[in-house]
Amino acid sequence: MPRKKPRVFIAMKLVPWEREIVEGVLGPLAEVVYLGSPPDPYVGIEEAVAAMAFSLPRNVIERARALRFVQSPAAGVDRLNLEELARRGVVVASARGCNAAAVAEHAMALILALAKRLVEQDSELKRGVWKGYTEETMLLDLEGSTLAIVGYGSIGREVAKRAKAFGMRVLAVKRTPMERPDPYADFVGGPGDLLRVLSEADFVVVCVPLTKETRDLIGERELKAMKPTAFLINVSRGPVVDEDALYRALTEGWIAGAGIDVWWSYPPSEGAPSPRGIHRLPNVIATHHKAGWTRKARERCLRFAAENVARFLRGERPLNLVNPEVGY
Repeated sequence: MPRKKPRVFIAMKLVPWEREIVEGVLGPLAEVVYLGSPPDPYVGIEEAVAAMAFSLPRNVIERARALRFVQSPAAGVDRLNLEELARRGVVVASARGCNAAAVAEHAMALILALAKRLVEQDSELKRGVWKGYTEETMLLDLEGSTLAIVGYGSIGREVAKRAKAFGMRVLAVKRTPMERPDPYADFVGGPGDLLRVLSEADFVVVCVPLTKETRDLIGERELKAMKPTAFLINVSRGPVVDEDALYRALTEGWIAGAGIDVWWSYPPSEGAPSPRGIHRLPNVIATHHKAGWTRKARERCLRFAAENVARFLRGERPLNLVNPEVGY
């Protein structure tokens, strides 16, 4: 009698081409069960030894008694209850780096849109307004400007690579400073260098993971350290930046503006995406948390996630294992 295949639960809705990727990798190794419909979309998770999920409600974790491995199909794992999963002996892995190029492109798009006033110019022309060549209408150069990258991981490095192509000076900060020279950054320091790096920057890109350590990492002190002509771009997670402090910075002139793709709350929550209304401010370019949402990035993330689950099923050590104490 053939041995029964282990079960893998896919805790997210996938369209046919996405299922083809997952089943192409996992089909020979496992019984693949997908998220169902209400009232109980998690039917079948009780026997799953592994799951692919952005998040799992606590009551579902309690039901999944056979679960030993959870793979996030994204870089961030802040929506997963890492402490509860660790307490139950469940190992978690991220798909860190799978959408880094796409997110970096989006960060550069926000930088360019702010520097070149693209949204403002487009809106004016559509309203029939033509502005002449005055000093007040001059745009900003990226060449020769300074970019600060807060969080020099997969995404931060991809941002730096693109910034160098524009002739920008790149300063970066990461949890552990780099001792060896980096081809894309002029300086890579540690947390103690954050204020100095912010003070020199014309543009600041935030791309750290959301953890207990990084929540409200960019607050009043950090925003006041920036130049009044500088711009903040956030492609990490909303709560990494103190919302109240950023609102004041944008309305009181501490900084010139912001490009924001990630938010403090999401629909259907009341007040989403920013209870303070930061997305409505005229010096803010706001996008729908879509930086990593490209076809190529989605394919890459799903394939990596499936292949990492396959590593677990084969008894190999999965990549990108998450330290529950650190949060990534």
